[in-house]
Amino acid sequence: MNFDQMLKTKSKEEIWQRYCNFLDMNLNEFMEIQNQLLMEQIELYANCELGQKIMKGQKPRNPDEFRRIVPLTTYDDYADFLLTKNTKVLPAEPVVWIQTTWEGGKAPVKVAPYSASMIASHRDVAFTCIMLATSKRKGHFDLKSNMNFLNGMAPLPYITGLLPYTLQGEYTVNFMPGIEAGNKMSFGERNKVGFKMGIQKGIGLFYGLSSVILRMSESFVEGNTSSGGLNLISFDFNQLIKFAHAKAQAKLEKRPLLPKDVFELKGFVCAGTDTAHFKDKIEEYWGVRPLEIFGGTEATCIGTESWSKSGLIFFPEVCFYEFIPMEEFYKNLQDPTYVPKTYLMNELKPDHYYEIVITTLKGGAFARYRIGDVFKCVSLKRKQDGINLPHFEYIDRIDPVIDLAGFTRITEATINEVIKLSKLNIENWFACKRYNENKRPYMALYIELNQVDNSLGLEDPELIKEHLEVYFKYLDDDYKSLKKMLGIEPLEVIVLPNGSIKNYTQSIRHKMAKVNPSHFDVTEVLKASNIKGKA
Repeated sequence: MNFDQMLKTKSKEEIWQRYCNFLDMNLNEFMEIQNQLLMEQIELYANCELGQKIMKGQKPRNPDEFRRIVPLTTYDDYADFLLTKNTKVLPAEPVVWIQTTWEGGKAPVKVAPYSASMIASHRDVAFTCIMLATSKRKGHFDLKSNMNFLNGMAPLPYITGLLPYTLQGEYTVNFMPGIEAGNKMSFGERNKVGFKMGIQKGIGLFYGLSSVILRMSESFVEGNTSSGGLNLISFDFNQLIKFAHAKAQAKLEKRPLLPKDVFELKGFVCAGTDTAHFKDKIEEYWGVRPLEIFGGTEATCIGTESWSKSGLIFFPEVCFYEFIPMEEFYKNLQDPTYVPKTYLMNELKPDHYYEIVITTLKGGAFARYRIGDVFKCVSLKRKQDGINLPHFEYIDRIDPVIDLAGFTRITEATINEVIKLSKLNIENWFACKRYNENKRPYMALYIELNQVDNSLGLEDPELIKEHLEVYFKYLDDDYKSLKKMLGIEPLEVIVLPNGSIKNYTQSIRHKMAKVNPSHFDVTEVLKASNIKGKA
């Protein structure tokens, strides 16, 4: 029975129990599912070449032994097996390969195989998310067949492109733009076309990257999307009446037209780095609190908020989860030979920050894999909702990575390559992620120039920024989109006096991370330089 049929023949309570029953679990029940599915995955993993390599030729007898035997892994441990798409070495036959960039625009792509069981699980998760997006309380959701669905995400081979195909044949919605037409468009074009269709036809469901949603909303409010650029014949009659009335009312009240004046969303799903910084403004524009979800190429979709939209809750059947406390992370960052301790879901503390480690279940390829994301455990339960599972807030990428609005990931290697290509005599540098007054993320690049450049008068931060941006755009196509699509100014350059960084690192007597060095205070570097500057 597909979802369309369920909506016709099943009660809302029955459908809720089918897709949202994990919200009734306690931690013991959650861990029981985790451990059971991990042992099933170990059985598959032990019988393939990839699993034998990662598990060192052993077959763990229980989860504790699995964590002792299997080392923490990164994509380097899988690249030789996966980049060739050799299906014979995998624990299960892949149905599709999902792709993303490995390191900004510089390194080759990463690919991840998805088995049939993983796709089935992903389908269930998709229904859970869109149900919760329309939910106002436990057991409530507002879905029907043939809703207009604005899909503002990238198509396959990216993970977000799975959604239309997982719903196809299960739940009838009117994607805007249509699946095949949208796949032929660029990311920016499909968002623009989809939004225009939404104005003409109305929108019931909306799924998009939070940074893009915010920019689209601002463009709408600024009047960059108006009836002047729309074919009025293409409007549904009721939507045309509503649009005209909303424009007249806004003009009468001497205020800009807002999306919430035109649209009546039933469900709003958003994803992407920096979502926490965008959600309030999105809600202000649309009148609906977006449901935040979290996922990634290797992990699939692993977490969603509940109806109260008060923190991410992880799905028990998608991945086996471990967590590295940040103090352990920094020990490992400073000493790569140090093996950080991990903790399970039932061992976490509220108000603590953790790097997440995942083992993909149901025939996935990754074991004890560091996907590179940091979460804060906000609470161990939420009494007012009757949910007895931990709630998380997504914080950001781990420290040597700067992720800007979910569009690009900048690493030390990328910045070094940019500096090399620029031929600027930058002697030392470090970079941090910062937010401007509008909560837009950008990279603050602190540099020291050698004496030759200073004598030539090339210390102007704006000139240096313009020069470096040529090479950031050359190396990384996604970097270009930050300004073009999102209106984000992604780079600020701050010139430090010579010796500032060296003096500071000597004073604290440890190696400083080049990128996103949050374990020290930038202000202290500036103090060590006896100058004033942004920090």
